[in-house]
Amino acid sequence: MTEELREYKNIIEDAVNLLGYTPLRHAIFEGEKVNRIEYQVRIEYIENHYEVYTTGERASISGKKQFENFFEAYHNFLFKLQLSILQNRRRVRDGEPPEYFCALWEK
Repeated sequence: MTEELREYKNIIEDAVNLLGYTPLRHAIFEGEKVNRIEYQVRIEYIENHYEVYTTGERASISGKKQFENFFEAYHNFLFKLQLSILQNRRRVRDGEPPEYFCALWEK
């Protein structure tokens, strides 16, 4: 990982911590096939662009977007984390099972 990617990873991790999103399933520049699990939000740097996507059942990829600019990818990553919270809170409220257990669904 380059020094620039380490700095970007620190920026993202700081935001995730400040927002209280640490319990969410997410991966930051881990490598496309490394530590991929179900219902995870991921950001990767691949061949001079950023990719932001979520995984579904059996860690299948869905909603992959590509960005040339880090900050656009960063904002999309945080948006997808927030969307995960909203979707699962709605499921819990409506009596449906969430994608996975997380204390954030109960707030």
